[in-house]
Formats: sequence, C-alpha cells, structure tokens
Amino acid sequence: MPHPTVTPHSRQDRELAFNAARGLLAQAQQTHRHQLPHRALSRIRLNPWLLLQMVGLPVVWLSLIYALREPLYGFWRSYLLTWARWLHMPLQPAAVSSRQDLLGMSWLPGAGDLGLSITTGAALAAVLTVVAWGLALRLRGRWLPAQYLVRVLCVVQALALLYFWFAPMPFPHLVLNHVMDLLDAGYLLILAIPVLMALGYYPLQISWQAKVVHTLLILLFFGVMVPQQAMVHLLVLQHLSVVFMPVLYLCFGALFDMMVFVALYAWAASTAPLSATH
Repeated sequence: MPHPTVTPHSRQDRELAFNAARGLLAQAQQTHRHQLPHRALSRIRLNPWLLLQMVGLPVVWLSLIYALREPLYGFWRSYLLTWARWLHMPLQPAAVSSRQDLLGMSWLPGAGDLGLSITTGAALAAVLTVVAWGLALRLRGRWLPAQYLVRVLCVVQALALLYFWFAPMPFPHLVLNHVMDLLDAGYLLILAIPVLMALGYYPLQISWQAKVVHTLLILLFFGVMVPQQAMVHLLVLQHLSVVFMPVLYLCFGALFDMMVFVALYAWAASTAPLSATH
C-alpha cells in the first residue's frame, strides 16, 4: 500500500502546531513553577504528635467499638423488629442460640415463602434487566458514568438468572442468613474505619478534636445506615424474590458500604485547610 504523500504545506502546518503546543506547555510550567503542588501529591511530614494520633486514636476507637459490639447488635435487632412490626413483616424475636440467629430473630411459622416464586421472580428480573439496559443506552454526557453502573447491575443480575435457570431448586441461602451476613460485613467495616482514617486522615495537621468529631460522625452514620440497609433488603426479598439476593449482596452490600465510606472520608478530608499537609 503506498504511503500518503506529505506535502511541504502540511508539514509546515504540523510544525507550527507542535511549536505552539511547546510554547503553551512552557508557559504553563513557568506559571505554576512557584506554586504549591496539589495536596493529594504532596508529602506529609510526620512528627511525634501526629504519630501518636495515628496509633492512639485507632486503638481507642477499636477498643470502644469492640466493647460496644453487643449493645450495637442489640440496637440493630430492636431497629429491625420495630420496622418489621410497622411494615407487617413476618419477623419476630427469637432466642439467640447460634450465629444464624445471633440477632434473635426468626420468620413467623408459615411465612417461609416469599412474595414471588423463583419462576415469577426470574421473569420479573429478566424484564427489569432488559429495560434497565435499554434505558442505560440513552444516558449521555454527564450521565455517562451512571450508564456503566447500571450495566454492572444488569450483568450481575443476568448471571444470577443463569444460576436460577440451571439450578431451580430452593435457594439454599436463607433470608435471615443474608441479613446476618450484611450486618456482620457492616460491623467489620465499622471496625476498619478507625484504621482507614489513621492511614489517610489522621496524618493531616489539623486539631485532634476535628479528627475525633469526624470519625464519630462517620461511625454513627454507619451505625444507623447498616440496619436500615438490611431492612431495605428484607423488603425487596419479602415482596419480590430471592432472585434479587445476589445483586443485593454483591452491589448493595459491603461494596456499597465501602463506597459510602469513601464519600464520607472525602467530605471529612475536604474540610481540612490547604496547609494541613505542610
């Protein structure tokens, strides 16, 4: 195949464009040469006081969270049972005897069957997956990131449908097991929050009171969000079908909690002044 002919005129235009780009790059470098780098790229100089905060505060938080484990689960139990009574859900108190009923809850006798059968739930999930995929194709511009998120949900739900197609027997994972796993994952994230804050937020040169307040607010947020998240899962599984359990667990479980924490961490870090890294 013959190579395209490059005329002197086109070569001259290209050289002019390159020279203009070099000039703009040199001008930008000269303009920002004496400015401070972005604080996300700057290095933090640690001193003994910051090191003490990075070690001491997480130890205090972890000790407190571990000591309050039973009261926290007790609050979550009361939270779920109260909402279940208001929403007429087949959930009742039960004696704590194993990990599966650590919260002390059980379904009422005869309420094991959920809202939709596996077949009906799979048909509904298939329709919703196709509709969501079609609507995602219309997302453009600033909504383009949402298109990828919707596609991920559709793919996960489609894989779940394949499972139920080839394994139509009763789903082995019980609803209360799902809720217990969700609450346990939330508690583990709450335990991890002080460590994550120690690695990224506590090294900032701001007052220790601000660090304590922001960490406490994030912990309190998850203390309320986790049982409410579990209640939403229970509502979906009760009135729809266990066909939606995989997408709830994978996309709206621990992964969703971690994304929420990243957003809250970004909020806390954004309140720090520019001089916090120097």
